[in-house]
Amino acid sequence: MDVARGAAASVLVYAAGMVLNDHADRREDAAHRPERPIPRGEIGPGAALAVGLAAMIAGVALSPAPIYWSAIAVLVLCYDYVAKSWLPVAALCMGTLRGLNLAAGTVAVAGLPGLDAPVVGPALAYATYILAVTLLGALEDEPRVRPRAVLGVQSIAPLVALAGLLATPEPTWPSWLGAGLAAVFFARQRRIGMAWDQKAIRGSMLWLLLGTMAYTGLLCLGAGQPWAAVGIFAAARVARAVARRIALT
Repeated sequence: MDVARGAAASVLVYAAGMVLNDHADRREDAAHRPERPIPRGEIGPGAALAVGLAAMIAGVALSPAPIYWSAIAVLVLCYDYVAKSWLPVAALCMGTLRGLNLAAGTVAVAGLPGLDAPVVGPALAYATYILAVTLLGALEDEPRVRPRAVLGVQSIAPLVALAGLLATPEPTWPSWLGAGLAAVFFARQRRIGMAWDQKAIRGSMLWLLLGTMAYTGLLCLGAGQPWAAVGIFAAARVARAVARRIALT
């Protein structure tokens, strides 16, 4: 029951963060991303704020460890409304809250983990992965980017994911599969070459965001939970289909 409550709480807080992020960026989106719901007039700013806050409060109230999920919620609000004005802080904030969210299942079952707990290594790797993706996302809005900067930042994510997989109790098959996925990603990026524009960066962001689901699925394999992994991989296919209609970035 605590695991189900924790999962529902994380979904609600995550969804709240997405809604509140659009609320915080509504003026910038009106100029650069007019296809998003608030600029298009599909929902008003006040309604979006109310929905986002209601989902966040509900998530914290439902959670099995309200203090822990409150910390995640505070980081979400910090990222959406404060930290984005300074990119390094924003990336660190986003990476931290996503790492905390990955460890939330352990917290729901056994309380705060010690530094030697099996979840700590994969959570730190995931935090670093998201930090890199956040930095890459900032380049998406730049009219001109240095190709080496793009290649360097986006290379961090698959490499730290492999490190996280190696930290699982049963790392052999997950790490080999992860290495294969990383090789496919790098091969795809090599085809792009050095012609990085906003469209190419958004495509890279899409695959790295879908890669978070591959990473968590492989973590489940490494933890001896194959059916959970199957569920996550199935959800990734659904997410890919949704991404054809709705931008994930």
